Amino acid sequence: MPNRRLPLYLLAATACAGILAGPAGAQSPAVSADAELVYQVATLGISGSATCDGGGIAGVEVVDGSLEQMFQGGIGGPIAIRLDGPVQVDCDGAAHRWTGNLVAPGRILPNSSGGQVTVNLTRGQSTIATTGPQPAYIVG
Repeated sequence: MPNRRLPLYLLAATACAGILAGPAGAQSPAVSADAELVYQVATLGISGSATCDGGGIAGVEVVDGSLEQMFQGGIGGPIAIRLDGPVQVDCDGAAHRWTGNLVAPGRILPNSSGGQVTVNLTRGQSTIATTGPQPAYIVG
């Protein structure tokens, strides 16, 4: 005798799997940064994109950013760079373009250099996405 309840169990299992997987189209948090830093005399322009969901906002942070010393007779080693102020994006599941300005507190920025940056996307004290260390270079 065939078991008529088996299709109901399969239907229920499929529905539960769909609920656990989350809504269709939901994306994992992500952040990126363009490799080109735009020289602007006192700052360097940096941009990228970020995606997160869950509502509210998330902050973009540049951590471990540094440029190589490229001056003739330059001293002092790598130049630490950071954002000059907060950069935030909406967490609505869509990719958003972000822009900011990098500064080197107490140092003069070179107009021709390269180095690396790590960009984090944070919510509160938690990092929800990161680029990891990636190369960056100054363009005119």
